[in-house]
Amino acid sequence: MTNPIDHAPKSNRLASEVEPGIFLLDHHFRGSPGVIASYLVADGDALTLVETGPASTMETLLAGVRQAGFDPEQIGDIVVTHIHLDHAGGAGALLRRLPRARLHVHPVGAPHLIDPAKLMASATRIYGDLMGPLWGAMLPVPTARLDILGDEDTLVVGGRTLRAYDTPGHANHHLALHEPDTGAVFTGDVAGVRLDGIRHVRPPTPPPEFSPEKWQASIATLLSLKPRRLYLTHFGGYDDVDWHLNELLARTWFWAGWVGGRLATGEEPPLIAAALREMEDVTLASAARDQSLLVRYEEAGNYRMSVDGIARWWRKRGES
Repeated sequence: MTNPIDHAPKSNRLASEVEPGIFLLDHHFRGSPGVIASYLVADGDALTLVETGPASTMETLLAGVRQAGFDPEQIGDIVVTHIHLDHAGGAGALLRRLPRARLHVHPVGAPHLIDPAKLMASATRIYGDLMGPLWGAMLPVPTARLDILGDEDTLVVGGRTLRAYDTPGHANHHLALHEPDTGAVFTGDVAGVRLDGIRHVRPPTPPPEFSPEKWQASIATLLSLKPRRLYLTHFGGYDDVDWHLNELLARTWFWAGWVGGRLATGEEPPLIAAALREMEDVTLASAARDQSLLVRYEEAGNYRMSVDGIARWWRKRGES
């Protein structure tokens, strides 16, 4: 039986069983609950972790596993939906702490986890001195402990099966994980950002691989699975699947057109990002329990990076 979803962020709760054998683990990113989630899938002694989160929150993640009633060293498999720092930044560090675990990743992302130097250099250019406090160090993943997870490959967790689906649009190295027996889908970022249970979902559109065309195809893939519940990394579980995915698709194309229109007038990306934030904040303010929701939405999907990703997509369209 599926548990009712409590979307209210809890300052002292690190783990909650959202349905039998599935635990949501809250990273409390930057001290804020309800921004970054991992999921623990359990069947008897078999444990699989979906998403590592950043290295900076690893100790909170491990504390959440213990709060869920497990020894972290029981974890045999780790799956990351894609290799961005908020989803996979802690992979190398976590493997050093979990001697039994193997890491599963999209084939396009695997080389960057084995040697994360380019990822770290790119992120450091963006975040500068904040790189360490925000994300921590991204350590290499040993090749011998990494497995490729391709489209429609399966991962067995005790008596449970997770099937991976290639779902680009946010990133070309993105997977979603479907559990056919329960109808649960672990969506990474392909189902967007939605916090606190409000009816407001939006796309994270950072460079360099944002593509609304690919995202539309990925949403069609998710809808074809007829999922019962979506589990978002940002953040939590949602049962209004059709509304959620169709609203996300509409907003993705709206953002792309809205940003493109302002770029066409010569407006600079920083000013466009400020205008996007203002527009979104007006919408969010009417639904927010408190003003922290506005901040947490930006932590889950930075406006400037989203504008930069859309601007890059428009440039690539112009070059083709």
